[in-house]
Amino acid sequence: MKPQKYILNANDANREHVRANAQGFIDRLPSDKSWQIEVRQWHKPRSGQQRKALFAAAYGAIMEATGLQGEREKEQLHEYMCMEFWGTKPGVMPGMVVPVRTTTTNERGERDEIDAATAIEFYNFIQRKGAECGIDVPDPDPFWREHRK
Repeated sequence: MKPQKYILNANDANREHVRANAQGFIDRLPSDKSWQIEVRQWHKPRSGQQRKALFAAAYGAIMEATGLQGEREKEQLHEYMCMEFWGTKPGVMPGMVVPVRTTTTNERGERDEIDAATAIEFYNFIQRKGAECGIDVPDPDPFWREHRK
């Protein structure tokens, strides 16, 4: 059976209808199988613009200031920032450490994109880390394409 998601939006006129659909789905689950049901608070997901700002504006400024180049070094920078923000855990090799989580993978190694609020917090953290090193990481600019023309 395909996993289903139901979002009960706060103060939404359709909330009772969505709740009834979710209950109906649960009621139709075959009783000869075990099921896991998870309920958690919904948060607005990170946007594509937030992801682009992180990898273009923030990491671009840091790479330019430090002489880092190319996608591999950008990925290494991202991994470093994730370790600084979320902490580290042992990697597969002795003495190796990896981030506890990344912007796209949770603590259990499962695909789990950070939400919009966490993306803002992470970007602000990167700006502070840049400032500690004398690097100005600009605020994200939603009109960056217009400025490039």
